[in-house]
Amino acid sequence: MIDVRQLKEAVKAGKEEYSRIRREFHRIPELGMEEVETTEMICRYLERMGVVPHHLEPSGAFAYIGPEMGFTIALRADIDGLPVTEETGVKYASVHPGRMHACGHDGHIAGLLGAAEILKQREEKLSVRVKLIFQPSEENTLGAAHILAQGVLSDVDVIFGLHLFSDMKTGDVSIEAGPRMAQTDRFSITFEGKGGHAGKPHQCVDATVMAADFVMSVQSIVSREVDPADSAVVTIGSLHSGSQYNVIAGTAQAEGTCRSFREETALRLKEAVEARAEHIAAYYGGKADITYHYGSHPPLVNDASLTACIAPEAERFLERKLCHVPPLMLGEDFSWYQTKVPGVFAFVGCGDPEKECFPNHHPCFAIDERALADAVLLHLSAVSAAEKLAEKEAKTDV
Repeated sequence: MIDVRQLKEAVKAGKEEYSRIRREFHRIPELGMEEVETTEMICRYLERMGVVPHHLEPSGAFAYIGPEMGFTIALRADIDGLPVTEETGVKYASVHPGRMHACGHDGHIAGLLGAAEILKQREEKLSVRVKLIFQPSEENTLGAAHILAQGVLSDVDVIFGLHLFSDMKTGDVSIEAGPRMAQTDRFSITFEGKGGHAGKPHQCVDATVMAADFVMSVQSIVSREVDPADSAVVTIGSLHSGSQYNVIAGTAQAEGTCRSFREETALRLKEAVEARAEHIAAYYGGKADITYHYGSHPPLVNDASLTACIAPEAERFLERKLCHVPPLMLGEDFSWYQTKVPGVFAFVGCGDPEKECFPNHHPCFAIDERALADAVLLHLSAVSAAEKLAEKEAKTDV
């Protein structure tokens, strides 16, 4: 079993290196399933540590540290960027136009690589096997399910992951049992009417009016069709209609998302969105072509027993109390792993309280790099918890 004091000293000594690694990855953001350069750089770092990387297809990687057999904990970091044009003005800004690490995944990579180096240096003292997973394509919710299909979790007993959030101040960390992030479904609805001249509306079926009525109608779904004890969101994020001021549009498209923590609620939202679109289109004499992507990933729910093991270890490694953060209506495909093995996901603050902080996905998003040490410590604390859990299970088996 590894010594906590030595681990803390190693993390303290590596703080500048974590920042350097994060900035190196920040410069080369790649979109989901295209993270070829990112994957190659991750593999080079692992090879320099003496860790053998295994490539995933088409991108991403995994590797092992510790004994070949026995209890295995997976530590996961997502590695993709976003189609965002960076406006931070930092010297290490993205070199890829229109792409940016605007969600902290560069910090996730640095945090897991930092933990990997420390674990590899103390590999002979590990009583559990650690599987490092560098997952592609989290932002479009395709990555976790894709690599699960490649059997990546077939030899894993438990899994741990984390996310950096700039609206939490640096130093704040939340590891709590139960629902933590939502199931995120998306939909696209094309309203079809009959176009024509703005001065002759009686000859037309106005698709813009249909879409506008729909946008206003769905605002009452949560307040009137969902149990008030549940949490849910219905948001229209995109609305396109028309080409000129004096032309009535024959088609209009609305795109949005539904988010919730329970399958029953998610299904109710789907039914309500589809019913309102169909009824509104019919009322105006048009049609609604509905595409609803249900279950791109389930809600993220932290396993209670594993949380009870990891949370105290996290406080011991961090030397401070964890904080409470309510469940978030954001999505995270780490939840797919939790359908296979017990998993815990942590929220990690990276907002500098002395600076203006921009939210994740913003062109000016930045992290307080002091939070990278917390990320490393949390991965190490999860491994320590796994060692205690494995020891407990071994005694129970005897």
